[in-house]
Amino acid sequence: MDIIQTKTIIKSFPKRSIMLHAKHGVGKSSVVKESADELGIQCVDVRLSQCEVGDIKGLPYTKTDDDGNKSVHFAKPEWYPKDPNSSGILFFDELNRASKEVLQAVFEICLDRRLDGLDLPDKWIIVSAVNSDDEYDVVDLDPALQDRFFHIDFEPSAKDWLSWAGKNGVHQAITQFVARNENLLDPPVGNLESGRVYPSRRSWVAFNEFISNLDLIEKNDEMLVLCAKGWLGREVAIMFQKYVSSEFSILEAKDVIDDFEKNKDDIEASCSDIEIISSLARSVIEECNKRKANRFGDSQKENVYNFFMMLPNDVASDTWVGLLNGSKTKKLAISWQAKPEIAERLSEIYLSS
Repeated sequence: MDIIQTKTIIKSFPKRSIMLHAKHGVGKSSVVKESADELGIQCVDVRLSQCEVGDIKGLPYTKTDDDGNKSVHFAKPEWYPKDPNSSGILFFDELNRASKEVLQAVFEICLDRRLDGLDLPDKWIIVSAVNSDDEYDVVDLDPALQDRFFHIDFEPSAKDWLSWAGKNGVHQAITQFVARNENLLDPPVGNLESGRVYPSRRSWVAFNEFISNLDLIEKNDEMLVLCAKGWLGREVAIMFQKYVSSEFSILEAKDVIDDFEKNKDDIEASCSDIEIISSLARSVIEECNKRKANRFGDSQKENVYNFFMMLPNDVASDTWVGLLNGSKTKKLAISWQAKPEIAERLSEIYLSS
């Protein structure tokens, strides 16, 4: 399932336990946290590979009743939901890297929605995540545990990631490079060489922080290669630096929205490179939807319209869908439909697809 499908399942079945299967670094924890944010509930992230059984079951203590009889109880861990009216997602990450003792403690929560006699509140969703078993030293999960979960093979596409990256401020140099080299977004399939650095979605995001903090794209010096090598590996670092030096388009969304006529020739030239113009179109949509009304007037709307009319058909098709899915750009796209030339443009786009 892709990101949208996975979030739909998580948000729609509150009493069903869900297990995500995916390679490391593809955004399993992110999709769970985004689901919680969209539902307006909290997300409690429990990294099971770092837990001991006491971290799950709680520490024992004795309790004396009115007759003087003593019994052993377990103090619930801080993260376990105790308010019966609360709601959230209880996220057990790295489930198949936990010790067998920890799994036994988790077993009760996942199967019975209970921990040592205290029921999990009805509005809490249980989601777990496991890394592909060809990448880590993992444990076999008990079939009785497995069949209590709805299993999702989480496979977000490169397009999913590029859309997410555009919304979350990932530098255009990265998004343009990845759009052109989708095979370099994730580690290669198969056995990975120990000690060797490979790219992943997580490492691309981490590398983006270095780009922003150190101005690596503007300087384009030895530090760019060294930082890329540290996060992405030597081969990808060299490819990325060459791309920045010779092919990266520095056009930004604001160059379209605010200064279309000034940059018209450069924008038109970018249309010859599908990856670059696609990346620019995505960033334009994201910027339009983030802007306040006082920075998105008639002039800016006209610039976006002219930009759309210039796009190649295959890019224009995705851009039209993106416009209709945006909170602010939807109104803009609907307002265009009164223009006769838009009907002709849309007809041309769909006939070519």
